[in-house]
Amino acid sequence: MRSDVVPLRFALCALLVYIFLPDVADAQGLFQGISGSLEYNYSFFDTQTSDVFGNKTETKSNNHNPRFTLNIDTKIYPNLTLHAGGVAEANISDVKTGGIELDTTVTRFRPYVDLTLQTPLYTAGMGYIRREDRTKIESFPSVTLVYDEYNGLLEWKPDAFPYSKLYFQRINRYDEKKQIQDTKEDILNLISKYTYKGLYLNYWGLFTDTQNNIVDLDTKEQVHNGNVAYTDAFFNKRVSLQTNFNVIYQQTKTVSKGRGTVQFPIFPFAGLFSIDPTPGDSIDVPMLSIPALINGDLANQIGTGLPPPNPPTINIGLPATGVTTDPRNIGLDLLNVTEINQILVWINRDLSSDPIIANSFSWQIWTSSDNSTWTFLTTISPAPFGPFQNSFELNFSNVNTRYIKVVVSPLSPAIPGAAGFPDINITELQAFVSRPAEDVEGKVSSTEYIYNLDSRTRIFDVPLLFYELTYFFNRVEPSLGSSEQRYDLSNALSVNHRLSRVLVGTARVGVENGEERDGTRLAYVYNASLIADPLRTLHDSLVLSGRTETIGGRPNDTYSAFLYNTAQLYNGIDVNLNGGVNFRREETEQWTRDFIINLGANIVPHRTVIFVLNYTDRISKQWGGETEGGSTYRSTLDMSINYNPFRTLNLFASWDIVAEKGRNTDTTQNYAINWSPFPDGAIQFNFTYNENLRSEINEKERILTPSVRWNITKRSYLDVSYQITRTRSDLEKTDSNFFSTNLKIFF
Repeated sequence: MRSDVVPLRFALCALLVYIFLPDVADAQGLFQGISGSLEYNYSFFDTQTSDVFGNKTETKSNNHNPRFTLNIDTKIYPNLTLHAGGVAEANISDVKTGGIELDTTVTRFRPYVDLTLQTPLYTAGMGYIRREDRTKIESFPSVTLVYDEYNGLLEWKPDAFPYSKLYFQRINRYDEKKQIQDTKEDILNLISKYTYKGLYLNYWGLFTDTQNNIVDLDTKEQVHNGNVAYTDAFFNKRVSLQTNFNVIYQQTKTVSKGRGTVQFPIFPFAGLFSIDPTPGDSIDVPMLSIPALINGDLANQIGTGLPPPNPPTINIGLPATGVTTDPRNIGLDLLNVTEINQILVWINRDLSSDPIIANSFSWQIWTSSDNSTWTFLTTISPAPFGPFQNSFELNFSNVNTRYIKVVVSPLSPAIPGAAGFPDINITELQAFVSRPAEDVEGKVSSTEYIYNLDSRTRIFDVPLLFYELTYFFNRVEPSLGSSEQRYDLSNALSVNHRLSRVLVGTARVGVENGEERDGTRLAYVYNASLIADPLRTLHDSLVLSGRTETIGGRPNDTYSAFLYNTAQLYNGIDVNLNGGVNFRREETEQWTRDFIINLGANIVPHRTVIFVLNYTDRISKQWGGETEGGSTYRSTLDMSINYNPFRTLNLFASWDIVAEKGRNTDTTQNYAINWSPFPDGAIQFNFTYNENLRSEINEKERILTPSVRWNITKRSYLDVSYQITRTRSDLEKTDSNFFSTNLKIFF
């Protein structure tokens, strides 16, 4: 038991030194930037579940979580900065379920120190991070996992010369007895960038040496990524040119005794994102490119760029009132059909201390060949999290695909403690393929070439006529498997002309030639639009488009005609009415016709009231080909109203109705009340009520959460909350009670 309290003793001693020996600390001049906190969390959870067969389950848990945080941020010299500190905490839980009682104690000790010398010309730094987790389960031996990291940084940034950055890490991961885990990893990152007018030169190098002593596996990996880009305009800006050439070389050398697995990183071409209630039907909501999803930044959150009620970030935490709870679709475009069996989903916070939250997510894996028609692969629930990296690890059976996506719903308010996690932002999506070491022993390498050319020439000013030339080339030359090559060449003419004060016309015709895995490709592309703005508050557009395409001699055609109308009827009343038809012919000679009509309204009759309405009708018909024809009908209605009669009171209600031919109508209702009668006082009360009604399984869920915060001083507060959840459905009945308290003192 003694080792359990060592981190807490360290924390207490550090605090006592700071409190009782202030003169010594000030005399040294190192602790002027000291800060930190003392925190104590306690929670109690009780849930009883009974199903239609009469089976009853009861679970009770008590959790104690004391935590001490210390941060030192000070300048030793004008250019020399010291960052140091750490976290020491214990998580003591007592869980009783099914007649079994389990006591678990987890202690965490995470010190760090970082010394940085920074000047306008260069930056140099060195640091040390240690993360130690000790887990003791009653009647079982304790297990201690350790993460040790030594790092160094050298950054060179001369004016008008190439920028360079060298970053080194040595990471040791092991358990106390070195029986479960014992790895040493050396990582060297080299980045160099140079810009001169429209010329951009970039290089990124990664060198990794990993030794796994448990399975006698040694893996050396190197990745070189060189990029040349050029952008300019010529002939009085009549001709614009953008071109980019990218080379990625990857080599992995494996030495093993036939045990373990080797993890090969996959470098995606694009990150994808959408919010879609029906992830298998991407015709409703296409996935859009999000470059920041694959930029290598594991810490910073990603903006979606989507309007309300969508969240501003890729957030899977508890949605705020009025924010959509539809599933988040996070995907990757791998450019070529690629083998993959693992995805890491990185987030911006550590959930290892909150297993109830981390284990509450359910992850669906979907694959596609065209980012249009998706196939369900598997569901992973729960997914392993951490313990030393803020990511969910999704492992699944090997699949060959170009597009892959992860579908996950945001945190449910019924999860105990969900109110404390409004922000769980996804920061990065990484893809890997793991293979047995004996299959890839020796040297494996691959080289990928990617070239883009985009040129635009203005032929006439009136009408505004352009010639557009685009070219894309990609080739992969692996030593394991066969090489793959593809290219796309497009020649097009586009015109834009104002026909009158009200009307603007646009048109584009083009021909595309290409080659890919499925064979050669030839496509004729054409579209036209007529845009009318008769009033400042009225906008109309008619859009016609078509694509006649053959891939390997097989058809892949699409044709559509849509009319879009938006209007502001009055100040605070905005409506839109859209409708049209599209046709698709697939390589099986099957035709699909979709009639779609959409009506939406955003009404703000008063600054305290917001009413949102969205109605969509879709009638689809299939015929021809080898499959049986038929028709489907789907109608959806989404309504919500948000009412804020006072600053302290918020009322919200929403209704989602889905009617589909041959199926029962599904209805989801949500009602919420949030009341904070004294938001500016030292003692702040809050009352939240949430009710969800789902017709699919006749489910009713009610969540009642009173809470109070006492701001004891400017540097301390006490939070107390109690959540009551009652769920009734045709399948089961659940009663849950969750009590939590949090005392935090800052210094």
